[in-house]
Amino acid sequence: MIHSLLVVDDDIPFTTVVKDSLEKEGYKVHAVHHANAALSMLDDNSNNIEVMVLDWSMPDISGIELLKRIKKQKRFENLQVIMQTVMDSPENIQQGVEAGAFFYLVKPVKTELLHSTIRAALLDYNRNKNLLQHLRETETALHFMEEGVFRLRTVSEGDSLAALIARQCQRPEEAIYISELFANGVEHGNLGITYDEKTALIAKNQLAAEVNHRLSLRENLNKFVNVTLKRRDGKLSILIEDAGNGFYFDKFLVFDDARVFDNHGRGIAILNSLLSLHYIGKGNKVVVELPLAEHLQEQ
Repeated sequence: MIHSLLVVDDDIPFTTVVKDSLEKEGYKVHAVHHANAALSMLDDNSNNIEVMVLDWSMPDISGIELLKRIKKQKRFENLQVIMQTVMDSPENIQQGVEAGAFFYLVKPVKTELLHSTIRAALLDYNRNKNLLQHLRETETALHFMEEGVFRLRTVSEGDSLAALIARQCQRPEEAIYISELFANGVEHGNLGITYDEKTALIAKNQLAAEVNHRLSLRENLNKFVNVTLKRRDGKLSILIEDAGNGFYFDKFLVFDDARVFDNHGRGIAILNSLLSLHYIGKGNKVVVELPLAEHLQEQ
């Protein structure tokens, strides 16, 4: 499958170099030099472009303003945005995150880092696309459940459960992010993939292979992420517990400018900004409450 990218930057020589480099990697690359051209390109290719590499500073409309316009349109909800900037202050980074840019590169950009970040953005694009498809297809299987326990071994099982849960909630598109907690329980908790290991695996496009390898190891065959659901007072309370040794969760609950340029590590902060998380003990247990859809609150 050929992935389609959009590069938006008013620096024409830089854009030419980046376009040539990415096309050599096998990508289909659209390149434009101002915001209005980017809007036209997205309108014409709304179903194809998966990742946009966007310069913050442009003459007609700034990159951040362009991003805000794009993210107001539901059809671009899954478009992954890599923001290129020389402004790496925490305030600017937070502004970009709030607008919908979860990947950052500081100019001048190294080619290897650009390629690694694009691979990470494509992973997020495909996973989010599958999650949203699950969400649209999922039946109302949990409507009449008051309490239940689920056991997960794989990330895909967690994604399926997240779609089931999200369909019960007031804001399904936000609730679907609970899949990040399930994935964290599998990858980091049960399988022991460290933060730095995941960074390197994503950069080499080897994360899925390593996860499958570790799932097959004898010591991991009976490890599960346990998910307990309880419905009460118009909310769905969810307790997630993995078999790992926990982690220093405090620093992951907020958008940390020290990690914002990494190719992962934003999922917990995104979910916590939408729905407050409560970690228990050493960090291998977490509780989150999701408001149920109004038609389910009185059942």
